[in-house]
Amino acid sequence: MIERSEALKIMDQLETLLLKKGWPVPLTPFYLVDHEKMLFLLDQLRASLQDEMDGRFIKAFTNQQEAEQQQHHYQKQKNKGKERSH
Repeated sequence: MIERSEALKIMDQLETLLLKKGWPVPLTPFYLVDHEKMLFLLDQLRASLQDEMDGRFIKAFTNQQEAEQQQHHYQKQKNKGKERSH
């Protein structure tokens, strides 16, 4: 899973690519940048964020399954207690 600092580091690299390594286009608000480097950094960021989202989904799903198992176990114990009292 990605660390927050890793995602921020990639974003800093993107910012540097745009603002410090890009070439301003005269009389426009545009910059020319190395598109290969830009695409590489965006792919890294996308993959990193996807890993984090997948990890969070797995954790949430696992927690939900554990809660359901505990609830099932509790109901089973409760039903056994009712059967014994009859």
